[in-house]
Amino acid sequence: MLMQEEFLAEIVDHLPEGMIVMDKERTIHYLNEKAVLMTGWQIGGKVPYCTYCQEREVEADENRCILTSESPIPFFNSHMAVYEGLEEFEMSLKKLHISNEDYYVLRLRHPVRNENSERARFHELLVQETMLAQEAERKRIARELHDHIGQSVYSIFLGLEVIKQNISDEHYQNHVTNMVNVMEKTLDDIKRLTKSLRPEIVYDIGLEKSLYQAVKDWRKLYQIEIFLEMELNQEQTLDPEKELHLFRVIQESVANAVRHGKATYFSIHLKSYFQYIFFHLYDNGNGFISEGCKTKGLGLKHMYERCKMLDGDIRWISKEGGPTRVEGFVSLTSSEGERENELNDH
Repeated sequence: MLMQEEFLAEIVDHLPEGMIVMDKERTIHYLNEKAVLMTGWQIGGKVPYCTYCQEREVEADENRCILTSESPIPFFNSHMAVYEGLEEFEMSLKKLHISNEDYYVLRLRHPVRNENSERARFHELLVQETMLAQEAERKRIARELHDHIGQSVYSIFLGLEVIKQNISDEHYQNHVTNMVNVMEKTLDDIKRLTKSLRPEIVYDIGLEKSLYQAVKDWRKLYQIEIFLEMELNQEQTLDPEKELHLFRVIQESVANAVRHGKATYFSIHLKSYFQYIFFHLYDNGNGFISEGCKTKGLGLKHMYERCKMLDGDIRWISKEGGPTRVEGFVSLTSSEGERENELNDH
């Protein structure tokens, strides 16, 4: 029996991935050799939260670690503090109940680059090109609405106003007044559609100012209370295209909360952390069953794909009756080289 235990310990010690056993306080009870080489952590120390979990906004009774939540995900990619700064890992967690105590086996490995990952990367590129084409089409439609349809409707509106002033018959004047009201509402609808479609607002004034302006528009359009808080690094130069994708994620979430969840309150929190922007969105709507939602609705799928394109992730936490939380992060660096340099700097 002793030989079997020693043989098993030898196997675990030489596994190609890091194995850490910790308790519910995240105190380390065991590390194999690979985990020591990867992290520099020691028995008796604490396993740090990953960069994503550090920035999560959680309820009072909710576990900060996303892998130990009520609906855990099988694995997760994020960065963790090691002896040389920050390192990206693919992580998974298994809960064990031993002698009336709860322990967790944390597995760490570096993200795998193989044929499957290359195929996934090719798929991401196809998705990216598709979304860029969609944005170009939105831009074209917005221009058509503004320059042609909008101007034509406005000309009709002005013409009706002139006719209204020159009609003495009360019956016909009421008809024209109704037509003027309809045209006025149509002009407002065209303005609203143009604002939602045209991406130039982000390209021209940036993500932060765009969101402040969008929140004003959403309050007026949806007649709900919206709270916005941003702690963004003003010195960080962000790619407008990536800012646009993040803007679209928030825009889609607000629309979903109002249309499907019948929400009357929505909050948006954005915060910079290293080269990441973490977002936390909350609404008091009816909620939904969030399990497997990434592949159910087209809107949610596009939100997920946009975040993956930005080397980030997104997660929906909801239940029937609400509320709903949407949390995640995106990386706003422009190249792998820049990302590695920034991680090493910290």
